[in-house]
Amino acid sequence: MTAQLMNFASSNASHVIAADDAPVAAGRPGMTLTGVDYRTDVSALQDLVATNPGLEFGLLYSATPEARRRYPELSWLVATANALAGRCAIHVCGRLARAQLIAGELEELVAPAARVQVNGDVTPEELPLLARRVQTLITQFNPRVHDLSQEGGVSNHQLLVDASGGRGISPSAWHRPNTGKVVGFAGGLGPHNLEAEASRLAMVARTGWWLDMEESLRTDDWFDVGRCRGVLAAWSALPYSSTAP
Repeated sequence: MTAQLMNFASSNASHVIAADDAPVAAGRPGMTLTGVDYRTDVSALQDLVATNPGLEFGLLYSATPEARRRYPELSWLVATANALAGRCAIHVCGRLARAQLIAGELEELVAPAARVQVNGDVTPEELPLLARRVQTLITQFNPRVHDLSQEGGVSNHQLLVDASGGRGISPSAWHRPNTGKVVGFAGGLGPHNLEAEASRLAMVARTGWWLDMEESLRTDDWFDVGRCRGVLAAWSALPYSSTAP
């Protein structure tokens, strides 16, 4: 690991906003439910997005799916992305998949997607190369990746704060990078704690924020639409007047 990444937390002390420094965010957060797989009833997802403004579903793409449940083959993902056009986010996982995106080889997959999230450490040099291939690009913000919160010149760039790194663990305190970019949050969120965690997050979030969850939506490692409905019931009960775009 480079010294830049090892020093992330200390060097970025002035680039995060703590709860005491921020006003309550305006509007209900958007919601991304991630990990749709082969067994998912896509027509049920279409019904859910039709009745839940601000909701999108996350589809995980890996260049080497190897029959893993969370990583369907490209042809299935393309068909599902088209069925959810404008209401899905493609999550690009792995270095090979990222190289394919930069090379323009995933156009059929990402074209229907409102947003594309590239997981892992994205360098400042890669940022514009990725952003030009998608409508909106999301990169992760955590201590294991380059801090892109201050990178300019890419107007379609958003950040997802996920200190958990996909492990489904909520932090003891939420922090938002001090940036003009739109920022979302992930880490241990689910129907069991959404109300409490959203209340804490609202103290650091800004307009346009969204929540992303994955681990809490699975039963026997399959995407569970029933659990999604539980999340949406909790989400709709949050005490905010409108839904973020």
